[in-house]
This record gives sequence, C-alpha cells and structure tokens, in this order.
Amino acid sequence: MMKMNIKTLCAILIILVFISGCSGKDKVKPSADSLLTTEALNDISIVRTAYQDKNNSALQNYLAPELYESISKQMFFDRNDLSLSPQIVRIIGTEVMVTVNWQGVWTMKSEARKDRGVAIFVFEGSPMKLVRIDGDHPFLIPLSRD
Repeated sequence: MMKMNIKTLCAILIILVFISGCSGKDKVKPSADSLLTTEALNDISIVRTAYQDKNNSALQNYLAPELYESISKQMFFDRNDLSLSPQIVRIIGTEVMVTVNWQGVWTMKSEARKDRGVAIFVFEGSPMKLVRIDGDHPFLIPLSRD
C-alpha cells in the first residue's frame, strides 16, 4: 500500500511540473539591453571571422574608419587562429563595452607568433560599429621574439 501512494504522488508531481512549465503561451520580449548585447556578441564573431579571412569589405562594415585602417595594415599574416571569449558586457549611455579574453597564433612564412590578453571592445551607433579596442589589442600581430 505504501508503494502505491509513493508512485501516485510521484505521478502527480510530474504532471504538475509539466502543467506549470508548459502553461505559458506569452512570449517574453527581449529587453533593449539584451538586444544590444546580442548584436555586440554577433559583431565580435563577424569581425573575428572577417579578420581571419582577410575580408576587408566585411571589416569596413563593422569597424569605425580609423580602427579599420589600423587593423587592415596588420593583416600581413599567412594564417591566423584567433579565439575570443566574451566575459562581461556593460552598457553605459550609447556605448556597449564587451570585455574579451583572447589568444591567437599568427603564422607568417612558417614562423608562428603567439599572444594572448584581455581587451575591451567598445561599440557605438545603430547599426553598431566597433569604434575602439582598449587593453591588449587582439588584431595586432605580436613582435618577433628573436
């Protein structure tokens, strides 16, 4: 008799969990901050891929002109393997700042150069553009250590 009561109780609890979890039909509208964060994170991924592929037109679309100029001068590598890990997003006024841990390997004429660091990507505007990188710049090729 005790086993039947426990089974019945478990069945009722499972049914209640499903009913309470699936009852809402209202969709949650994302906040403005959530949309800005999503856009900034997507832009970071696009910029990284464009940099690795040396895709100047894509970089121009997502970077402020001054930043594009400084980064495009640094794309003389044969191969680049760059990993960016966003950690913190802050929104202050019109700026969206994303703190990113990064590490990369740049290969030029069979010479590999490694570096890593922490950068703050600063975005502004609509559509959003990367206007500044503070801290350790992930798109600058490290100096040779001869």
